[in-house]
Amino acid sequence: MNKIRVIAAVLLAIPLLVFGGSFYVHPFPLPPANGSVGIELLHLMRTGGLSYAVTASHVVAGVFLLVPRTRFVAALLQLPMTIGIVAFHAFMWREGLPIALVMLLLNSVVLAEPARLRALVARAPSSSD
Repeated sequence: MNKIRVIAAVLLAIPLLVFGGSFYVHPFPLPPANGSVGIELLHLMRTGGLSYAVTASHVVAGVFLLVPRTRFVAALLQLPMTIGIVAFHAFMWREGLPIALVMLLLNSVVLAEPARLRALVARAPSSSD
């Protein structure tokens, strides 16, 4: 199962690094806003400067996913971003929904470490115990 999690982490990191990093090198051209709310939102994010924070967080999470020591934390940090990507594509721009769902599945596979998940919700021993 560990090899599957490593493969899932690498596959999840690839789009994060490619799309996040390419924004700083040469941003992908956005399609014209032809009445689509999703495309209009992407234009507003890019012109308003929000894309810098979003893409930087994707690049950081992508790099952390590739490092074994930080992989689990990176998947935890990436999970809300992935859910946001799925929600965006489900409600605003349906073209990317299949890829977003694959990213959510990969994120879930990386997080499928029962010992670490139990450690997150385990009750800390109290001093009176």
